[in-house]
Amino acid sequence: MKKLLKEPLLHFLALGAVVFALNAWREKVRPTEPSVSRIEVTAAVIDRLRAGYERQFGQTPDAEELRGLVTAHIREEVLCREALALGLDRDDTIVRRRMAQKMEFLTGDLAGVAEPNESVVREFFEKNSVRYARPASVSFRHVYFSKEKRGAKGEAAAREALATLAKGASDEAMGDAFLHGFEFAERETQEITALFGGEFAAQLGALREGEWSEPVESSYGLHLVRVEARGAVQPASFDAVRETVARDFNEERRNTANREIFEKLRERYQVAVDEAALAKAARTAKKLAQR
Repeated sequence: MKKLLKEPLLHFLALGAVVFALNAWREKVRPTEPSVSRIEVTAAVIDRLRAGYERQFGQTPDAEELRGLVTAHIREEVLCREALALGLDRDDTIVRRRMAQKMEFLTGDLAGVAEPNESVVREFFEKNSVRYARPASVSFRHVYFSKEKRGAKGEAAAREALATLAKGASDEAMGDAFLHGFEFAERETQEITALFGGEFAAQLGALREGEWSEPVESSYGLHLVRVEARGAVQPASFDAVRETVARDFNEERRNTANREIFEKLRERYQVAVDEAALAKAARTAKKLAQR
């Protein structure tokens, strides 16, 4: 019996019964209300969404972003109306967005009521094992040529040093001082990207081991790089990441529940978007972006 009470399906059925009971009561007290409500996304609504985006980001949304704003508005409207129907707005000073969030929290919390079974969490881990593996690492050293110090002469200096290194010279006295040092052991791509930038990290991944590279650019300047060693991806053990896996599983379960319940609620509404106004606003945005 205790096991049955912990089943998520039972909780979903219970919530569904409550929602349908409330809806039936609402229909009874308001018999003239149509079974399907209508949501109209008019030109005025689109202009308001566009203006809000411009105030927040300082630029006009493109066609894809504008379409995304309309989709988000429809989602908010559906959830807001359903929240009002359930009375979630009572004693709450934040109206529209807060009520839509409450609906999402409600469905999300429902999905996470029961503690997931160990076998289910392990199955989730096995399906997503790549997510928890330790990324490949790389060990390297570099000779640095400062962009600020050398300016346009930096590349010539770097190539001169490269020719000297090719003859077997030591790199210790070459280049400029670098705040973070000259040797990096077993660094992952994420760390390298955070320190040197994405372009540097991408080029580093293509370099041969044991050879000094051509000048590689970063946000700091130019670097001659020699890859010392590369480490392979290291799979994680389930026991080591069990808590993280359980947290990710619950989050995915909440997101799935929110998505599925929203789609069911969305079916109860007719949505009308002023496509002409949307297209016109997108054309205006495109013209402004090209200026």
